[in-house]
Amino acid sequence: MRARISTIVASCLLLPALAHPGPADAAEDRPARYCPPRDAYEVTDCVARPGVPQTPMRAQLRWLQLQLSGSAADITAREIRDHVAPEMLAAPGSGPSELVTAFRQTLQRFGPMRFAGFSYPPRSHQAMALFRADNGSRVEVPVAIARRTRMITALEVREASPVLVPRGRYSGWFDVGGRELFMRCVGHGRPTVVLENGLTTDWYQLQNRLATTTRVCSYDPARQNGPASRSDSARGPRTADDRVRDLHRLLRAAGVPRPLVLVGHSNGGLFSMGFASQHPGAVAGLVLVDGVHPRYHRSTFEALRHLVPQGQWDAAYSQLCAVPARQVDWERMDICRAERQVRAQLAAHPLRPMPLTVISHGRAEGPPSAESDVVEQLWARLQADLAGMLPGARHVIAQRSGHDIQHSQPRLVLREVRRAIRAVRLDP
Repeated sequence: MRARISTIVASCLLLPALAHPGPADAAEDRPARYCPPRDAYEVTDCVARPGVPQTPMRAQLRWLQLQLSGSAADITAREIRDHVAPEMLAAPGSGPSELVTAFRQTLQRFGPMRFAGFSYPPRSHQAMALFRADNGSRVEVPVAIARRTRMITALEVREASPVLVPRGRYSGWFDVGGRELFMRCVGHGRPTVVLENGLTTDWYQLQNRLATTTRVCSYDPARQNGPASRSDSARGPRTADDRVRDLHRLLRAAGVPRPLVLVGHSNGGLFSMGFASQHPGAVAGLVLVDGVHPRYHRSTFEALRHLVPQGQWDAAYSQLCAVPARQVDWERMDICRAERQVRAQLAAHPLRPMPLTVISHGRAEGPPSAESDVVEQLWARLQADLAGMLPGARHVIAQRSGHDIQHSQPRLVLREVRRAIRAVRLDP
């Protein structure tokens, strides 16, 4: 379903992501500092060779160091079973033999790698380790372990994204009630643009370009993308109310200036509408980038119900709305409940008049079929319905894009967000 499409596009994913860890540790478990010459967080003094922290992660991090330094050429299925949690090995495509192949392919692609620190201060049960290959390539390895067994529950190898070092009063880790969320704000001026859904690294290029216009903030939602997230985790499954509450607390804790222009992609569009409804005094503009409609899943079921025997309708709808397993969606978003929450919120408190732009994809994804054609037509109708929520709203079709418009047509998204910023500034 489109509501569950990840915004993460890994340029090199040779070891499959396995699963999300349990709740992450709080900020006091991050005994690391940023070392500019190496562009990495380290637990040493930035002079000695990078080391691993004295935490439950230590043994598995050292094992990964050994494998990626060259030992993976001779790795065995038995060794995989000694280090990777059994429930993860049972997941499709993540069995011992598949992971042996993945480790060897990674080594063939990059060659032996040297441990180079971390992308963010490591926690006691999850981290994102950095490695450097002889050809100069930087590789990041999000990894997490189970608290009880200390076996690996999440593992991925991919080309490294930028190391994000908090700079300025609105960037860093902020307490949202016993947990900390990571936020990155760049630029100056008002309104403040808030980018919703996906990680800070997903928005990195677009955020930097938009920062020449005004202040722009992105953040890592709790649980999203497991150990790749710089934020502490939270209990799941998650809902729209959880996301709205977290973002409201984060912006308040950081003291981010209002008014806000919310730019929500995919599920983030749904959450942005919920936020604007709950906090009308804070939000002055909305840009929905292929945002999920509050009736998307209900309408999808109704559109496809004729394909299901009547006696199986309840079971089919339950399956459509089932909370995904961690192997499918680390956040475990209860999307149908989230849509019900936003529908109820908008019914009780409709959006106040404000600049609204709806950007919709113009290119279908996946192979054509009778079912996908119905869903595409439905998506287009629901996008038009979103654009009809407020008078004067704009509806723009990204003709060359699938769902991730901000990646395939970033200039279009930049243009429309800047248009919204100008409209807010002109509004007395």
